Amino acid sequence: MRDILATEFEATFGPETANRWATRHLLEAADLTEQSKAMLAGELQICLETAFDLYIEARSVGYRLGIRRLDAARGEHWRRISGANTQSAKRVWTRALGSPFFYDIEREDVLLALEKIRNLPKGHGKRRFAGDKNEGKIREEATVSQRIGVTTFLKIGRAARQVGDFLAELELAEANPFDVCSWSTAEEARLRQQERLSETRDWSEAVECYLSSPMFKGDMRNVGDPLFWIPLLMRLGGLRLDEAVHLTIRDLQYRDGMPVICIDRYGKTPAARREIPVTRRLQDLGLVDLFELRRDQKETLLFPQLAEGRPGSGSTRFRKDFIRYCETHGIDASALHAHDFRRALHHTLLEQECPDPVVRNVMGQVSRDTWSKFLNDSLLQTVQQALSKAGAGLPDIVGPNR
Repeated sequence: MRDILATEFEATFGPETANRWATRHLLEAADLTEQSKAMLAGELQICLETAFDLYIEARSVGYRLGIRRLDAARGEHWRRISGANTQSAKRVWTRALGSPFFYDIEREDVLLALEKIRNLPKGHGKRRFAGDKNEGKIREEATVSQRIGVTTFLKIGRAARQVGDFLAELELAEANPFDVCSWSTAEEARLRQQERLSETRDWSEAVECYLSSPMFKGDMRNVGDPLFWIPLLMRLGGLRLDEAVHLTIRDLQYRDGMPVICIDRYGKTPAARREIPVTRRLQDLGLVDLFELRRDQKETLLFPQLAEGRPGSGSTRFRKDFIRYCETHGIDASALHAHDFRRALHHTLLEQECPDPVVRNVMGQVSRDTWSKFLNDSLLQTVQQALSKAGAGLPDIVGPNR
């Protein structure tokens, strides 16, 4: 019967008006709350919060523009996939704008709210600020590394635009003030590029901050402190964290009088076999002397203290000590990860326009099929020069020999 009525209405008033009428009619007859039914009937003015509620209810029962019957299965699928995110977007927007009547919202208000939302801290939906006088408000002091990512920001903005489109489609609102929450592919790409540049500045500054901490000014716990040597091995040698943690005294060898660290780990990648020169700076700081000390101590590992307790837990033990040291010395551990030291080396090599074969050899990205070529020719000297140049801009570091 509804299909027949919708067909007759379309013949009389046109397809667009008929679609709108049919959708309104179906929603009014659906199992919605009394509040939603009152808004559909025009008996209750719609504010921002209730607009989201109506949209969520409508989508959950299978609403789509132009349908002739509600699709319960599609509605349940939407509720499971998108319902929680839309609820989260509702909370964000009501914190940013309050809950004014929908027709009172201006586009300028939406643009100002978007600026606040862009600075929303990560994990905003999971945090509880018990006893906080500013609970429920968006905090504007979040740093770039602490704020939500571009993907989350775009989802929050687009959710509001969809709610506004929904109200406009059903003629429950004259216009959609959230139509400014629309980003072209080029605009989205620019936002993501800005985010990557900001993140790079954050972790590169954090790396420099760590290498300027008391540990590197002479305040070492002992001559073989992993918190001192492992970051330097990654930053000045390109070692991976697991490779540095599990170095053995046999890994230090010599080629034509040059000390090299021989990495031959089959566990992680096929590109793990390579020889890394020990740069002059690492030699001056005492890395070769540390290998000799461990040999005299009859130790197998360069960092035996990380192997204590459960076998294979060296990297986990280092990470815990690393985070504890950062927190003790006021370094933002959330903006600095162990891998960032190796990443800083990679960026420096690229900025210096180092030849690609050298970069790949330093970073362990040479395939096993060709590794012998790189180990048996003059590229080892070139790698030594590239590593030395890439470490020239670091802060002055005091090693155990000074």
